[in-house]
Amino acid sequence: MNTSMEISDWMLKKIREEADKIAEFRGWLEINRYEWVSLVSRTIRHILNGGTILVCTDDERQWFGKYITSSINKLGAQSRPILPIFDFESTFPKQSILKEVSLVHDVLNIAYKDYAFWYIGKTNTSLSNLALSRENGFLWILDESIQNGLMLNSFDAMLDYKLIQLFRIFEEALFDTLFGKIILE
Repeated sequence: MNTSMEISDWMLKKIREEADKIAEFRGWLEINRYEWVSLVSRTIRHILNGGTILVCTDDERQWFGKYITSSINKLGAQSRPILPIFDFESTFPKQSILKEVSLVHDVLNIAYKDYAFWYIGKTNTSLSNLALSRENGFLWILDESIQNGLMLNSFDAMLDYKLIQLFRIFEEALFDTLFGKIILE
């Protein structure tokens, strides 16, 4: 018996399976809404008060850090302001972070009026130690619960979708706040 199917039928099946997966997890953020609102409000307030956000990730999520920094200040696509949200890792080599955390903070204090880290990843890295050493971070932490951070599961099959969903919601909240459509609590 031949169990092969044509690619069109196979693709339809896969598209429906993927849609079902997405539908299953869509309520996850509602459960964490109050924690999420607090983090987002604090981060938006930081930016509105002239602060800078430095995006950094663990090694496995570097793609996502680059996605954030290339998307948030995309020129030409939309008429919106450029924001002080930068890729931290393109500024500092990881070796310098390992050796001199206090010097890195000193340089950042000189370079930026007020800065906070947007860290996405696990807490067992030198970069996470740097990010966690600074107050008011926008922290998306994997496999560990920390105060003032959003906990995510690194083994979650939908993690990449959730990261993109979180970013899109944050981005929309940020610009809607800037344009007066949202009032922060």
